[in-house]
Amino acid sequence: MTWNQTTAAAVPPAVVTDEDREILDRWAGLIEAAPGFLAEDETERRERLQELSTATLSLTVCGDVEATTTVDLPCEVSEERPTDAGRVAGEPSPLSWLIVRVEGIDPVELGSTQLTSFSVAIPDHVGPGLYLLDDLRRRAEADEVEWWEVDDFHLSPTPYGDESTFYLDDDVIDGAWVATTGASIAFELPMASVVSEIRVAGTISWSQPSERPGALLDSDRLR
Repeated sequence: MTWNQTTAAAVPPAVVTDEDREILDRWAGLIEAAPGFLAEDETERRERLQELSTATLSLTVCGDVEATTTVDLPCEVSEERPTDAGRVAGEPSPLSWLIVRVEGIDPVELGSTQLTSFSVAIPDHVGPGLYLLDDLRRRAEADEVEWWEVDDFHLSPTPYGDESTFYLDDDVIDGAWVATTGASIAFELPMASVVSEIRVAGTISWSQPSERPGALLDSDRLR
């Protein structure tokens, strides 16, 4: 028997538990849902954030992380409005989106973790109102509207996202919601990282009317 064979025989095979498999399955799912964090160096990131207006994030976290914070952070709002171009007859209607992301130049302490980037989205956004995410998920499952992923809901300790990043947890989405009045966004969301589960509730708000994003005010109909 060679030295390698002797060594291999002396090392017991790794034992993979059900908990290990669950963690690996969750990690695989989160990788698929990972948002497109910008590929930029730290200098570019800081310069980008310094050009943004700010919003106030008020956040309460419970579960595997317990924390409350209120902080002013650079904020970016983007909007996606699909058109009928390229739409295939018989397929579910595409959704419009409003995505709000706050990002700290430096990390914000948040209990046993920290926050650098936080993003919340409103699928099927048409203006001020209450958006029930569990209902929107059921409509997507019934092919009434286009399927939507959870990649624009995240709480990340780092600017780039890794295994410590929390995403909207589809497994316990019942009761999750997002709402906007035009001057602020409120939310209550279940979120999960590879090994932790939390529930976050809070608001993102703009005190100065001139800083409120027009995308929050425009609407085709009120809900």
